[in-house]
Amino acid sequence: MAVSDDVAPDEWECRVFLAVAEHRQHTKAAEALSPTRPAHLRDRPYARQLVGKTIARIERWCGEPLFEGNRGQLRLTERGREFEKAARSVVGEYELMRRAAPSDGLPRLACLPHHAAFVAPAQARLLERFGRARIAVEYLEPHRHAASELHRHALLIGSPAVPGGRSVRLYTARLEAMVPAAHFPGVRLALPELLRRYRPIAHLTGVPEERRVAWGLDRAPGANSGRPIGDTAGAVLRLRHETAARWDGRVLVAPSDVALPFKSGMEFGGRYADRFKWVPVVADAPLTFEVHLTVRPSGADDGVEAAVAAVQTAARALPHLGGS
Repeated sequence: MAVSDDVAPDEWECRVFLAVAEHRQHTKAAEALSPTRPAHLRDRPYARQLVGKTIARIERWCGEPLFEGNRGQLRLTERGREFEKAARSVVGEYELMRRAAPSDGLPRLACLPHHAAFVAPAQARLLERFGRARIAVEYLEPHRHAASELHRHALLIGSPAVPGGRSVRLYTARLEAMVPAAHFPGVRLALPELLRRYRPIAHLTGVPEERRVAWGLDRAPGANSGRPIGDTAGAVLRLRHETAARWDGRVLVAPSDVALPFKSGMEFGGRYADRFKWVPVVADAPLTFEVHLTVRPSGADDGVEAAVAAVQTAARALPHLGGS
């Protein structure tokens, strides 16, 4: 359905929409928004009613509901998911306009925090080879990880590849579950069994939205797609200690690249790591997605190409990512 002729939602209204999409209720969205509300709204707390009025205005503009469900557990409709992408682009564009252009002159690479597992070694390799930095890296929050970032970055790592640039496939990540070895003798976990018999806690950073929805894990307890890796570290630590003696069926589910640092023998494997194992989650086949490095067309210089080669080499050297 076409949008109305009213004025389109502005940056703050898009932020309100995104807060509701994240917190799934107006009250929590209002609490999250209050510290960052615009100056003209700072004379009073940002209340649940104001959130509701803003969402209602956006829905009138769109011509149809963007959320479904009750007030305590709202879900995006199909049109709501479409508007979410547009809202993130609007917010991202305003953020770009506020930030000054980089002054170091280096090509800039944007990625998610868990990509540090191969981006950091790639930076070190470039420094060792050339004797100076060749790229500047910015680790983005997932809500900023979008095509708009290519306006100021020569390189962007993510899934799927960003339109408008040259795509270099880095690896195939797969969905994995952390299970206690003593209670789970299998080598894989079927998705229907995971959803039926266990209590999945989903940390889905970097997983494309359409895959999250198709797999049915976007509504799992603790599901998130927009948290930094510290949250996953906390979940790993908590579950390993809480289930070391008695397993209550909770299973941490994450893509293999997010899970990688917490596996036995890796940097953050930690205590009890050898008592747990990460097994692939499968349906008819393993649940996978590809991770790409997008190169902006205007960024094709020696520094960028050297960075592309270094990132590819470092990604190939990583064990246990899943897929090929």
